[in-house]
Amino acid sequence: MLRESLPEYLHVAEYCVGYKKDATWSVAAPGGCLGYAAAVMMFAIVDAIGSYHRGDPTLPALVDGKSVTIRTDGFQHFYVLNSEYYTQILSGSTIKSLYDRFRSLLVHNAALAPESFLLNFSGHHVPFPVSNGRQCVNLPPFLELSKRAVKRFLERLDTVVPGSDQARNILRKQ
Repeated sequence: MLRESLPEYLHVAEYCVGYKKDATWSVAAPGGCLGYAAAVMMFAIVDAIGSYHRGDPTLPALVDGKSVTIRTDGFQHFYVLNSEYYTQILSGSTIKSLYDRFRSLLVHNAALAPESFLLNFSGHHVPFPVSNGRQCVNLPPFLELSKRAVKRFLERLDTVVPGSDQARNILRKQ
C-alpha cells in the first residue's frame, strides 16, 4: 500500500502547493495556495516514514548533537527529519514544535497554534524557518524534501517495512 499511498499524498501536496486561490477562497490572502491541506499531507508522510523506523537502530538521526533513534510514537517519528531522508539539522525543541504546532493541530483540529505560519515562498530553500521567534513551514522546499524522502523510503521499502514494529502493529488489526 505504501507504494501507492505515499505517492498519492505527494501528488495531493504538490497540487495544493501549486494551486492559486482567488478572492472566493480567501479574502485575506488571495493568491495563496491550499497550504493547510498540503501541510497535512507532507506531515503525514514524515509521520509515516518515521513510524516504520520506530525501534530501528540502523536509522540514526542527529538531534541536539546526539545520535538518536526513534523509540516511541508521537513526535519522535519526526526525528526522521534529521535523518538521511530529509537531511535537516533541527533541534529537538524545533522537531517537537513542528509536531505539536503543525502536524497534530492540523490533523486533529484543522488549525495552527498561535504565531505559527505556513508560507509559500518558492524562491527560498529553508523548509522550517523561524521568523521573529515564530515557527514557520515554507511549503515549496518542504515539498521538495518530501519528494526526495519518499523516493528514498520507497527504494528501501522491502528491507525497512517487513520487520518494522509498525508493520506488526498494522497486521494485528486484521
